[in-house]
Amino acid sequence: MLSKILTGFLLVVGVSLGVCACASDASATPQPPTIHYGEDVCEFCGMIVSEERFAAGYVLQDGTERVFDDIGDMIQQYLREPGQVAALFVHEYNEHTWIRAETAYYVHSDHLTTPMLSGLAAFAGEAAAQQAAADLQGQVMQFEDLLTHYRQHPSTPFAPPEDGHNHSGMDMPDGDHAHSD
Repeated sequence: MLSKILTGFLLVVGVSLGVCACASDASATPQPPTIHYGEDVCEFCGMIVSEERFAAGYVLQDGTERVFDDIGDMIQQYLREPGQVAALFVHEYNEHTWIRAETAYYVHSDHLTTPMLSGLAAFAGEAAAQQAAADLQGQVMQFEDLLTHYRQHPSTPFAPPEDGHNHSGMDMPDGDHAHSD
C-alpha cells in the first residue's frame, strides 16, 4: 500500500516537473519587447522611442529586451551583440504591428524620414513593400541586405543625418501616402 502511494506521489511530481519544464521551454515562440512610447529610450542612440511605425526591438537569449527608435539603430546594435539575440522584431509600417525582422521586407528611400534618418520602413509582404518603394522612389531590401550594408558601413546610416536626429516622421513626395490597399 505504501509503495502504491509513493509511486503515485512520484508520478504526480514527475508530471508536474515535466509540465513546468515545457511551460518554460526556451524554444517557445519569442515575444516582441514591450515599448512605452514617449518614455522608453533607444538602446543605440539614447533618444526617446516615439514613433511606433519605425520602432524595432529584440530579445536576448537571457530574456533582456532592447528597444530602438529606428530600424537602422537596431541593426547596428544587433551587430555588436553577435550570438546573444534570440529574436528580432520590427513594426510593420502600415499596420503598426510587430513582425519578425528576419522575414520582413524593407523599403529604403531618401524620401522616408525616419527618427535617425536611416530611411528604412518594414513591411510584412513583398507586394506592400514594392508599392511603397514605387511611391517613395526607393528600393526593396531583405534582412540580409541590411546586415551586409551595416557590416560594410558600420557607422554610416543610409542617409547621413545633418544634425544627428529627427523625429519629424515621413516626407512623402507629392503628398502621397504609402499603403497596401
